[in-house]
Amino acid sequence: MFNNIKPGQLLVISYALVDLVGTLLLTLPFASTNPGSATLLEAWFTATSALTVTGLTVVTTAEYWTFFGHAVILVLMQIGGLGLMVLATITLSMLGLKIHLGHRVLIVQDRNYFNMSGVVRLVRSIVLLTLALEGVGAVLFALLLPDVWSEGLIPGLMFVVFHAVSAFNGAGFDLTGHSLEPFRYNMGINLAVIVLVLLGSLGYVVLQELFLVRKWHKLSLHSRLVLLVTGIISLVGSIFYFLTEYSNTLASVPLTHKIVTSLFQAVTRTAGFTTIPVLEWTEPFIFLMILMMFVGASPGSVGGGVKTTTLGTTVLAIWSIVRGKKGVVIFEREIAPESVTKAFTVMVIAGMLAAASTLVLMTVEHLPFMPILFEVVSALATVGLSMGVTVKLSAFGQVLIGLLMFVGRIGVLTLIVVLTGIDKRRLHYMKEDILIG
Repeated sequence: MFNNIKPGQLLVISYALVDLVGTLLLTLPFASTNPGSATLLEAWFTATSALTVTGLTVVTTAEYWTFFGHAVILVLMQIGGLGLMVLATITLSMLGLKIHLGHRVLIVQDRNYFNMSGVVRLVRSIVLLTLALEGVGAVLFALLLPDVWSEGLIPGLMFVVFHAVSAFNGAGFDLTGHSLEPFRYNMGINLAVIVLVLLGSLGYVVLQELFLVRKWHKLSLHSRLVLLVTGIISLVGSIFYFLTEYSNTLASVPLTHKIVTSLFQAVTRTAGFTTIPVLEWTEPFIFLMILMMFVGASPGSVGGGVKTTTLGTTVLAIWSIVRGKKGVVIFEREIAPESVTKAFTVMVIAGMLAAASTLVLMTVEHLPFMPILFEVVSALATVGLSMGVTVKLSAFGQVLIGLLMFVGRIGVLTLIVVLTGIDKRRLHYMKEDILIG
């Protein structure tokens, strides 16, 4: 029965099953604070948002869900961040079972890894690195927020661990009810979240090389391109926020706070946390945020979007075409033509999907263009930032946003693999030029 199922399809089915389990757990009467149970749509949307590490919500996480509900969301965020296949591999290894070839293929598909060589070692390092960084984040939150223990040890532990996991995995879920706005002037919390989000957005291959290699010229082309594009986007986003919001949301704070706040808003393009409500931002920065969210994080990371390497490769390819060059070269290395083709494919399909979804929602929901586009890109890139549209959507709109989050988690390339087959035809047709431009 499963012999004809491709790895990409099996991956989608696996995530759908976990999503279903999470939904059922959140529909239990003791998962929500309201009398009775959460509705199926509320539970499904929340479970999908947590599993895809997005952070968009139709109910207030802090108030609507009980301690049990928060625990379910926490586990789903961790599964979504690490990857379902990573957790399955660790379980099999602990049981002393062999990791078969088919399972290795799924790991490569799930984590956007290069090849199947050393996959099991990579999985182990992913888990250890993730738990270590989340643990450091939880300790920092515990030290920087002494008041968190006022309600007891267990609630305090839940608060710091929940936010550490949410930050590193770029989920954006919070237990304050107002994202990280209560900590707007706590520079320690701001910096801790910035570091966690940035590390989570780089991808495990890059993190592994940074910890082991540590020298720029010895890093792989992939890692150098990721660091370069991430650095440029973060710097441009920070400077743009600083300039456009200087007399607006940054008007009454010291210069150091202005700088840290600007960096926070640029970095949160992959996480969904805010210290200043999105609706208070100026329209130019909101539009820039849409563009930054569309790019998102890096391959093999916890974040979504078309990925930093996709943008970098596309820009380099266009620049090569403009200069009349055949190869795409950076850092004295030529990017493989197959990678260039994939980059253009992902950019075009993701753009078409965002445009079509925006058009459908504008037509059905009768809402303005900018908030709808913002919501669509935030969902597709698994970011979680919102202009307050999510709760206003009809059941149809919320289901569509939920599906976009799911697509964003499994990736556009995986979606292409699921929907298409391998071209096995041997017949080739005559080639003929057409006019372009």
